[in-house]
Amino acid sequence: MRLAECLNSSDINTLRQIADAYNFECQKSSKNALMQEIIAHFNDRRFISKSFTGIREAVLREAVSQLMLDNRREFSREEVLAAVRRAGTDKEGDDLKWMNRLLAEGWLFQLHAKGGRQFYFVPEDLRKSIRTCLTESLKQRVQVADSQPIIYRDEGMALVRDTTVFLQFLAKYEVRITKDGTILKRQLGQILSLFEIKEEPLGKVSWRFGYGRRFHDYPDRFALIYDYCHARELIVETADGELLLHQKAQQWISREEKERAVDVFRYWRLLYRRPIPKLKHCIATLSQAAREDWVHVESMNALLAAYVNDYYFDKAPTVMEQRIYGMLVHQGLLAHGQLADGTAVVKVTALGRELLLEEKGELGGSPSQEKAEEQLPRMPLILQPNFDLLVPVEAFAQVERKLDELTDLIRVDTMRVHRLTKSSVRRALNSGWTGETVLQFLRDQTAGMVPGNVERMIEQWCQTEAI
Repeated sequence: MRLAECLNSSDINTLRQIADAYNFECQKSSKNALMQEIIAHFNDRRFISKSFTGIREAVLREAVSQLMLDNRREFSREEVLAAVRRAGTDKEGDDLKWMNRLLAEGWLFQLHAKGGRQFYFVPEDLRKSIRTCLTESLKQRVQVADSQPIIYRDEGMALVRDTTVFLQFLAKYEVRITKDGTILKRQLGQILSLFEIKEEPLGKVSWRFGYGRRFHDYPDRFALIYDYCHARELIVETADGELLLHQKAQQWISREEKERAVDVFRYWRLLYRRPIPKLKHCIATLSQAAREDWVHVESMNALLAAYVNDYYFDKAPTVMEQRIYGMLVHQGLLAHGQLADGTAVVKVTALGRELLLEEKGELGGSPSQEKAEEQLPRMPLILQPNFDLLVPVEAFAQVERKLDELTDLIRVDTMRVHRLTKSSVRRALNSGWTGETVLQFLRDQTAGMVPGNVERMIEQWCQTEAI
């Protein structure tokens, strides 16, 4: 919906409010005169740039940026308020105040109701103008390379092709998994050796969690491939230790390569938004800043610093470079290079520009998908294959009583560590739990990332107790 349509669908009081916000001089009793004045100013990129850069309040400027970088065509009231809260407001009632400012200054329009609910729109031509301003502003805040890198990595569609290789391997060979649900080391080595992008199996690790169901067991790239296949039901882990191909796999392989790449990206963005709540805004900012030029990684880190925090033992720079840049490189959306003096640089690839910047809503997903993302738990519990449940201190109060019934406390350090045991599950069953409610609680609190061996053992314990 363009600006003219938004103005035409708004009442005259809304138009007067916008005109007053910018001190426009026109006949304010005429809707037509108001529309012409607003359109004349808002179609002037210099006016828009001056108005946007002139926003003094950091919360309002950040809220405008988030809405303009979002690809959704419409927002619910709850989604607008959520964007305002993410922009930095934490006082009760302030989110509504800032939303009213967005409406009063014409950055957002409240229009016709659908099913009895009001929806909010950002005009497409206004969004385009603001994105141009943002790109220019962001490029001034990063260091652009003076020369081309001497070497760089652009993995293209290799991740999608290697996912196909993994599925085809399952179709040809019997693949066994251990009691904790991981592929036998010898077969895992065979699979990884067939990939275009090589990875080594993990050695002994003290901790790896938060970035996927099997992140603890496999290297970063294959963990994403495996978790994606499991989440999309392309593979099946059986109780007797087999890893089988599901009939959906052939349907997935038959889809266009780019369509599969889009789906993998959607899944990754959803998965990694749990440990990186502002991931979506990070990606949008990164894509705009490094759209056309090679940008120094160090300056990009400084640009994203406001949106990325430490995640337990991962420091913020590690989260940026390994969990964001690295995974975008694996998906072919970002290229990572090195200048002659050794400086690391990044640039959005042709595929990245197509999917992230010129997608015309394709990648934004349906409103229900976006709403699901907004409702993701910011700090889920983490259940490891050794039955340890890692509980962030800030999340403990919400589940304290249930954890007391279901688990044993092992220690309290930077986080609380609880453990599921046969006796603790028995205690929960005696308190009125069932096998299904135990598993459902764990799925809900870990955002669905319950290791297969833990599920199977809990089922066995509950069956034993029932007998």
